[in-house]
Amino acid sequence: MNEMDRTEKIESGKKILYSVDYDKVVIFKERINRFTVRFQFEEGEREGEQEKGEKKVSRQMEDLAHLHDTGRMRELLVEGAKLLVKKADMKKMVRKTRWDVIGVKAGEEIILINTVFHRYITEAVFRQREISPFDELLYVKPEYKYGKSKIDFYLESEKEKIFVEVKGCTLVENGIAKFPGAPSSRAIKHLEELMKLKKEGFRTAVFILIFRKSEAFAPEHNIDRKFSECFYKAIDAGVEIYPMLLRYENRNIYFEKNIKVLEKRF
Repeated sequence: MNEMDRTEKIESGKKILYSVDYDKVVIFKERINRFTVRFQFEEGEREGEQEKGEKKVSRQMEDLAHLHDTGRMRELLVEGAKLLVKKADMKKMVRKTRWDVIGVKAGEEIILINTVFHRYITEAVFRQREISPFDELLYVKPEYKYGKSKIDFYLESEKEKIFVEVKGCTLVENGIAKFPGAPSSRAIKHLEELMKLKKEGFRTAVFILIFRKSEAFAPEHNIDRKFSECFYKAIDAGVEIYPMLLRYENRNIYFEKNIKVLEKRF
């Protein structure tokens, strides 16, 4: 199934933005470092022989998974939590882990914690006219190099040239989605770049992809005061902020609604 096909399906009147598959549900044990977690297979689920052509995997690798999200996620990655993992293609690359983490269960919610898919979800939003804040796009270029910077997306419509940065948000407290989950000088740099581009005459925006139930968004000033200050400065400079509530259900990503940005409270 190609990328366009995966974003154009409609099920029970709900738009499916993208489909994200997984192979197994396992039990989280510990986070070894920023990029690696150890898990435990559920009873009777331990892997057997390697697939044909796959390099032999050591027993030490068998219960390790790569985490494509550097946020702390301490409220999600707790011992005993259920992880959704997908087997990596060991034929094509040398890896230290046999699995990739796709999501984590928190109560009745399944939260996507794999940033690899942010690009495809965002591209799907661009194609949905009732969701996208932009006019019909004539050109979409991901990871666009501009000067010494690399921006997540450069877009062109008939009337505008647009730069977009994308952030994933998994931290929610008292119904408020918050970013970042850890201090992020990189995120500050992105906001500064967008402000500069706005000053040069481009339209600029930040998409915040939120994967947990929430009613509003605010920068997490208790974790990163500098980012939070820069966030409201960017708004004042004309950078558009679009927090989008998404849902991961039945292996599909659904758009729920846009949520508001809270006024500065610190």
